[in-house]
Amino acid sequence: MFMDNPLPSELTQGAILRDKEYAWELSAFLRALDIAPTLGYACLGGQFWFMLPDNTLHEPFWLEANSEDRAPGELWPEYASRSCSEVQSRFHVLVNGTDYKEEARKFQSFAPVNESGELNLRVLFNAYFVTEQELNSLGLKGSV
Repeated sequence: MFMDNPLPSELTQGAILRDKEYAWELSAFLRALDIAPTLGYACLGGQFWFMLPDNTLHEPFWLEANSEDRAPGELWPEYASRSCSEVQSRFHVLVNGTDYKEEARKFQSFAPVNESGELNLRVLFNAYFVTEQELNSLGLKGSV
């Protein structure tokens, strides 16, 4: 899913923009989740990215943290807050329980560790933040 409207700079601190998609350094993503509702944004969720030193991108799509759909009649401020909280909770589970070296080894096209045994890639989180109007225009389940 690509976002056509740029996100506010307060929300994108610690993020990179690549092909109309934002991905945050793991430590910066939690801040984005905290401030998103105050800026009128909900978080639909996202997945991890493995970015190699040459900027090649690998997407372990199975490592995702998503929010539940907006409930019928749920006010936007409540949904925005809940969605960010749900993504944060699922994000924490993944960050604390994922062996990135092991997950990166599932991609046979590159060596995930260097000679010192350290990860030879950046781990980022690619997430989707939307306003109420954007969610409605996407026509996703849960939009009003």
